Amino acid sequence: VDARLLVMSATLDTTRVADHLGATVVEVPGRSHPVEVRWRPRRRRRDEFVAGVVAAVDEALEAGGDVLVFCPGAAEIERVRQGLTAVHDSDRLLVLPLHGGLSAEEQDRALAPDPAGRRRVVVATDIAETSLTVPGVRAVVDVGLARRPRFDPDTGLTRLVTEPVTRDAADQRAGRAGREGPGIAIRLWAKLDHGARPPHREPAILGDDLTSCVLDLAAAGIDDPATLPFLDQPPAATWDASRRLLVALGALDAEGHLTPQGRRMAELPVHPRLARMLLGQRHRWLACLLAALLDERDVLRGSPRELPVDLALRLRVLVHAAEHPALDGRAVERIRGRAADLAARLGIAADDEATTDEHLADDGAADLDEALAGLLCAAYPDRVHRAVPGTPGRFVAGDGPPVRVPSGDALADAAGIVVASRGGRRRDPVVHLAARCEARLDHLVYATPDLDETVAEVVEQWGAEPAEGGRHVGVGTRNVILGLGDGAYLEIIGPDPTQPEPPGPRPFGVDELAAARLVTWALRVPDIELWVDAMRRRGVDPGPVMTMSRARPDGTVLTWRLTPPAPEAGGVLPFLIEWPGATPAHDAPRGVGLLDLSVTHPDKALASRLGEYGSRHVVRAGPPGLTATLLTPSGIVTLDGTVS
Repeated sequence: VDARLLVMSATLDTTRVADHLGATVVEVPGRSHPVEVRWRPRRRRRDEFVAGVVAAVDEALEAGGDVLVFCPGAAEIERVRQGLTAVHDSDRLLVLPLHGGLSAEEQDRALAPDPAGRRRVVVATDIAETSLTVPGVRAVVDVGLARRPRFDPDTGLTRLVTEPVTRDAADQRAGRAGREGPGIAIRLWAKLDHGARPPHREPAILGDDLTSCVLDLAAAGIDDPATLPFLDQPPAATWDASRRLLVALGALDAEGHLTPQGRRMAELPVHPRLARMLLGQRHRWLACLLAALLDERDVLRGSPRELPVDLALRLRVLVHAAEHPALDGRAVERIRGRAADLAARLGIAADDEATTDEHLADDGAADLDEALAGLLCAAYPDRVHRAVPGTPGRFVAGDGPPVRVPSGDALADAAGIVVASRGGRRRDPVVHLAARCEARLDHLVYATPDLDETVAEVVEQWGAEPAEGGRHVGVGTRNVILGLGDGAYLEIIGPDPTQPEPPGPRPFGVDELAAARLVTWALRVPDIELWVDAMRRRGVDPGPVMTMSRARPDGTVLTWRLTPPAPEAGGVLPFLIEWPGATPAHDAPRGVGLLDLSVTHPDKALASRLGEYGSRHVVRAGPPGLTATLLTPSGIVTLDGTVS
């Protein structure tokens, strides 16, 4: 094949690239006018930052034309904009921001001449360095800083760091003043410091997340980066961290070889984390919306520090076009289009979209939180955080530093969250995007030595008719169920005389009971394996994950996964359960509601242990056990499971 490779850039270390490729350098000088560079070192104090920039802009305005100011991020841009508007007449000078977080209309306004003929000061990030050209600029004020993504292999997270711009980037910025005529560039650092700055930008391969790169190479049959003639070899720590993540996502096996799931993930045009989420079997249209939301610009405009953290809120805004003061209409259209494209690639049907709309309804908040948690746990298994007891808004995962949700945010009181994006300093990370990730009450277990007798009492005394659940083949029990509202149900379980005597004791201590009693409870989690692993890392072992099943009255088999109950705590410690589809509560008879569930135990240490399960329930002092207060058609009924 007669193929030619052309490498082009305005700021490129041509010598290294040409030597590596054995290529010829063709230099095409652009048309530019002379630019006078002035050095105005600014003071380092944060409170003097704006004053230094304003003074430099005043000097630049003397040169005529418009002024382009380079700042590292949106927060600094807003501070400078406010500083300039405070000292300049808005009838004569128009101050405009320009950064990637703005809507297309706002960016267009910054790039167009003012219809009223006012001079302009455009305060921008490095988006105006190469991506966009601001016409009319005759002077540049350069703070000399840029905010770059930096992958941390120790945490597996990419964070934004503020660092001095390189010499070639500074030259590129200064050149913006010479596009239409002679200009000036005012640099807010010393000429002596300029010579100590790196001549070129660091290659992205040395500081970026390489997970997508590792997956693409594995799909091409390449497991070892040393076999490829990289211009810059990827850092070993980053490469190893990417491989570990791909193993956790199921894209690579323990030996680092591509799995069938990994091959499917590599075919999707998203980060491997999001690809793993998209390949799940539940909430598939919701997964497409969430993947598009996380892969595109935020649907809400503004600084991450000022916006709500909750992803559920964004999805409601996205689907229902709900009013929100920070809503970006263009972003809504773009994200929905991207989600539709992903759905088409995956063959997702329209009825999945209708199911998602039910989750996003006003009365489906808990269902949406649960669905979101399950999806995000698949994509971010390493970012499930539990609340730090007694410290609202602080969450911890493993041995890492606590992450912080801003006080007043809707997620600050959550028992747990799964984090999709965070920022801030390494020692004080701040959550930008997350979803509530809590264990939710699945069902209460009401065990009885005689199921038929107990059911008759429930019908007579409560005025409620339980539905037949099914038979637990091999363990000698059967159950009936009764809905409790809010996605929970009551399981009444007892011996099944139609089955042979089981080889061991029946579950939940049924064989030792003299009367019906509330014996324990179950918490539903989105991913039980992930949940158990996270608990074990925190020093709490809920036991092995087991698969169970029962035969329904219609002959179908219902399966689920759970951890064993903990009878030594008097039923206070729940067991965990995960359902592959709809829970029994979905079809359980309604008419009974759970008013209160009281958890008591004399051991105060049990309270913190229960918190590790992800439960919001509080353990109060008292005899060990549970007490449930139910509202039935016949009135209030109390189920006492405490042990005196």
